[in-house]
Amino acid sequence: MAFCMATQVLRPTRLLALCSAALILALPIAAQEVMQLRLKDGRVLVGKVASKGDNYEVTTYDGRVTVAKLDVVDRHPRASLLEKLRKKAKTSGDSAFVHLNLAKIAREYGLTSEMWRLLDKAIKKLSQQTANNKSSPVHKRLRDFLAQLEPELMPHKLRQAPLEKRVQYLLRLVPKNVIVSRSAAIEELLVREPGADQYLRVQGRRNSNERQRIAALASLQRRKVAGNDRFVLRTTVFDRSNRVREAAINISKPTIEASNIVYMAGGLANKHAKVRVRTAEALADLGHRAAVNLLVKAGPHAASGLAATGGDGSRTRAHVAFLHQQAYIRDFDVEVAQAAFIADPMVDVVQSGSVLDVTVVGVYEIRTIVKSYRTALKQLTKKDPGKDPRLWGEWLAKLQPEPKPVETGKR
Repeated sequence: MAFCMATQVLRPTRLLALCSAALILALPIAAQEVMQLRLKDGRVLVGKVASKGDNYEVTTYDGRVTVAKLDVVDRHPRASLLEKLRKKAKTSGDSAFVHLNLAKIAREYGLTSEMWRLLDKAIKKLSQQTANNKSSPVHKRLRDFLAQLEPELMPHKLRQAPLEKRVQYLLRLVPKNVIVSRSAAIEELLVREPGADQYLRVQGRRNSNERQRIAALASLQRRKVAGNDRFVLRTTVFDRSNRVREAAINISKPTIEASNIVYMAGGLANKHAKVRVRTAEALADLGHRAAVNLLVKAGPHAASGLAATGGDGSRTRAHVAFLHQQAYIRDFDVEVAQAAFIADPMVDVVQSGSVLDVTVVGVYEIRTIVKSYRTALKQLTKKDPGKDPRLWGEWLAKLQPEPKPVETGKR
C-alpha cells in the first residue's frame, strides 16, 4: 500500500528509474560476475562479485571485500556499464583528451580491456598531434594516469615486494604485453620507482632479453639522476645487439647535446677497432653537427693506438717466411778402414731470405675505420670528404661558410 501511495506523487520518469533499480537488485548474480556496487556510505566497489548468503564477496585488485547486501544501494553489471561507456563515447569527440577521460571512466567501471583500448587511441592521437611537445598538459595527465595503473599490472603481493622483485616483474611483462598503452604504463612505473637506478643499469646491460634491456634504458633516460643519459649513450656502442644499440640511439636522440657528443668522441681513439667503428656509426645516427669536427680530427689517426692483438682482440699476430736454402759440404770426416782412408763429407744448409712478423689488423681494419668515419661525415654533412683523411681538414674549411662581417651601421 505504501508503494502504491508513493507512486501517486512520483513523476513517471522517477518511477521508472526506481522500478529498474529494484529489478536489478532483485536479479540473481552469476558466479564471479564483474559488477560495480555503490554502497550507502558512498564507496564504490568494482570487481568480480559473488553472492554469499546475505553478503556479496567482491574480488578487487587489492583483495577480497565482503559487504552486506543491505548496504548496497545500486549495482551495475558489466553489460550495462559497457553500454553506458559506449553512449558517452558516441557523444564525445575524437581527441586525445577525450580518449583519456573515457579511459578513466572505463577504469572506474572496471572495464580494463576497454581502458587499454582507449589509452591506445589517446597515445596514437598524441603522437600525431603533438609529436614534438612531450610536456603538453595532455601528456602530463596521461603520464599521471599511467602511473596509477600498478594494480592493473601487478598482483597485490608483488606490489608489497622488495624493489628488485617489482622491477624484475615489470620488465618481464614487456615481451608478453606489446600493446602500446601497457608498455607506456610499465615505463611510467619504472620511471617513478624510487631508488631503482642502479638495478635498472644492471638490467640494461646484463639482461639476456633485448626488449627488457630496451625498456630499462628508456626508463633510465627519463629518470632525473646524473649519469643515466651517459649510460644510455655508452649502450649505443657497447651493447652486443644491433637492435638494442639502435633503440639506445633513438632514446638518446631527442635530448642529445654537444657535451654528449664530446663525451662519446673518446670512442674514436679506443684501442679496439670495433669500438671506433661503432662510435662513428652512433655519432652519425645521433645527427648532431658537433660530431663533424671531431671525426675530421680523428681521421688521420685511424691507425694509431690500436691493440697489438689485432684491434678488437679477436686476432693474433702471425709471421710469414720467404727463404732460399742451399746445401754445401762443410767438412770431411776421415775414416780408416782396412788401411784405407775414406773422406766422409759433412753436409750443411745455408738459408737466405726474409721473415716478416705481421699483425692482421694492419690494412683491413684501418681501412674499415676510415670508411666508417667517412660514411659518418657524409651522413652528417651530405657531402663526401674524400678517401684521404689527411685532406679532411681542408675539406671542412671549404665546407663551412665564412662568417659574415658584423654590420656597425657606419657607411
